[in-house]
Amino acid sequence: MHNARVTRDDDSPEEVNPHYLDHVIHVSESRAVEASEDIVSQNGIKLLAKGALINAKVRDRLLMHKLQKPLEDCIQVTEGVMPESFGPLGEALLEQHPLLKAICAHDLYPSAPITLATLKLSVPVQSLLTVYAEHQGDRLKHTAGVAMLALALARRMLPGETEQHRMLALAGLLHDVGELYIDPQYMRPGTPLGPREWRHVASHPVVGERVLRGMRGAGRDIANAVLHHHERLDGFGYPRGVQGAALPMTGQILAAAEWLMALIETSMTPMTRASVATRLIPGEFSRELTEAIATAAAAGPAPIAVPDPMPLESAIPRVIGIASALERFQQSRPWIDERLAAAKPALRAVLEAGLQRLLRIQTAFSSTGLDAHDPDALVAELADQRDPTLQVELMTVVGELEWRLRELERESLLRAGLLPPAESAVMRELIARLKGEA
Repeated sequence: MHNARVTRDDDSPEEVNPHYLDHVIHVSESRAVEASEDIVSQNGIKLLAKGALINAKVRDRLLMHKLQKPLEDCIQVTEGVMPESFGPLGEALLEQHPLLKAICAHDLYPSAPITLATLKLSVPVQSLLTVYAEHQGDRLKHTAGVAMLALALARRMLPGETEQHRMLALAGLLHDVGELYIDPQYMRPGTPLGPREWRHVASHPVVGERVLRGMRGAGRDIANAVLHHHERLDGFGYPRGVQGAALPMTGQILAAAEWLMALIETSMTPMTRASVATRLIPGEFSRELTEAIATAAAAGPAPIAVPDPMPLESAIPRVIGIASALERFQQSRPWIDERLAAAKPALRAVLEAGLQRLLRIQTAFSSTGLDAHDPDALVAELADQRDPTLQVELMTVVGELEWRLRELERESLLRAGLLPPAESAVMRELIARLKGEA
């Protein structure tokens, strides 16, 4: 799909991914990138000698040949990202985000920034991380935050296993390197993504795993954690939808760290959002892991009050929208049951996954009391209480339910895209019914 390598642990030749190479060339415009060893083609032609510069002049030559070794293993970026830089970067992030600081605090281990600063980075890992850091503006802050959270959660879930702690910290730094191999047009913030485009983006954990599994300084454990960093215990993650025992604790820890950092970066009340999410859709992470997060967060300072929460009246049309989608779901149950009864195994699996997620969203919606027949009266009653905390929580609940419906549409269409056309059409019709477009 992306000219990503197929394997790294046999003698098959390696194609050079053009998007990755373009990122390398971009880096070469500001710092030297050179061959750390001879770069040799599949048929034994020396394309570049050790020490040769990697820049725009050699782009076509590299793309014309399959290589004996992955290009990532054969380049070195001078003045690349140094582990020591994660010390001050991590400290700044902890001061900026109180929840991050609370979760990362631990009495028995060195601070998370100090641990990141003492990580050993091999030349290939350091170079790959440097290319990724240049790829998008503040992504190094995101990866450092994920790394510290993965480290902190590993210390709580896997006490005493210091090698696993450091492995997960490094996996946190590298979890999104697969993005370098995807067409940049899909990665621009704000770009609308249909199922076909989203399929490219959703492949980045698989690509990252393939890149890292045989790389010196990375390896199978890190690659495996990276592969799972968007999976969920209940099977509704991506790219493979693994569930239960198939999702290892290391992958679950990295997935929780990535999820938490996204909330910390995008929400004024990240712990409220995390609490609402785990309450509405339980089972995405193990109870032990969610309890460890809640316990660590509770030990921190009280959440900062949000000034002037959004008026509850603005929630009314959004609540009606959620209720309408779930009502259309109920009306479509006979249609869904008929398709399930006649479906082949692959389609049945996709339909059942979507059905179970819809039932959980419906249960979550009912548990909030928002499915009352008169949402205007309900919201007015809540508004009369003039409780800012209640207002924030209600708006968070509404936002979370809306997000879950959008996530359901995206994931269902992604999975349907892997089915034969006639079966894929069934899932598209189901989404159209839920949206009132059928």
